[in-house]
Amino acid sequence: MDAPIVTLTTDWGDGDFFAGMVKGVLYQHLEGVRVVDITHKVRPYSIVEASFVVKHACVGFPAGTIHIIDVATVQPFLAIKAQGQYFLCCDNGLPTTIFGDNHMEEICVLPTKENGIYNFAALTVFAQTAINIAKGMPLPSLGKQPTHLIQSSIPNYYPKENGYGIYVNYFDTYGNAYLGMSYREFEEFRAGRPFVMIIRDQEVSEISLGYYNQQQSSDPRHKLQLTVSATGMLELAHRQGSLQQLLGLQLFEPVTLIFK
Repeated sequence: MDAPIVTLTTDWGDGDFFAGMVKGVLYQHLEGVRVVDITHKVRPYSIVEASFVVKHACVGFPAGTIHIIDVATVQPFLAIKAQGQYFLCCDNGLPTTIFGDNHMEEICVLPTKENGIYNFAALTVFAQTAINIAKGMPLPSLGKQPTHLIQSSIPNYYPKENGYGIYVNYFDTYGNAYLGMSYREFEEFRAGRPFVMIIRDQEVSEISLGYYNQQQSSDPRHKLQLTVSATGMLELAHRQGSLQQLLGLQLFEPVTLIFK
């Protein structure tokens, strides 16, 4: 890649100087580098949110893109090649949550010094590794193969009588809930049957492929709708309002899907 791309996915927020420090190092050492902020608003230490963001926001980048993921940072630090792209992160459960065990082409543990200070790994480890990768260094030359990785996964859905329990896996800025079942899976399981989705004391029995007012009502609960997000996952939305605030939904809370 002539002009390397480096992305940043972090839980730093936007009130501090951390992103500026990392970008400064990258711009100083990589001519023509393009640095893309995916988000700095992952909830602090939330591997679940980081995994969701990386899965759906990073896969569309071209081969050779380098992704720095600084969330819930602990040692050891890893460099991973998957789908032709590079992911710099920690062995904190995030890699197996994103890729499973079978979708990582190469992986290495990045070396650290015994008395080194690593409270800001994105700057002291990941930025330099990104520079090395962009300059053509292969992953096996950057560190040793790990003997094992911390195993982690995100619960998506489970079978129950006449349907499924589906977990809420993510909330966007608008308070829309992203569910752990894809639209493809939903239609496969549904097989043309009528359905009802129960969300606490609310019900939805139609699915729409876009946002619109399904019912003209002064009751804000009647603006609840089931739709499909840009990620391909089922999404519960509230027209011009926050579903999360309206119903008080929590991350990993299950909703019930019943086929009639």
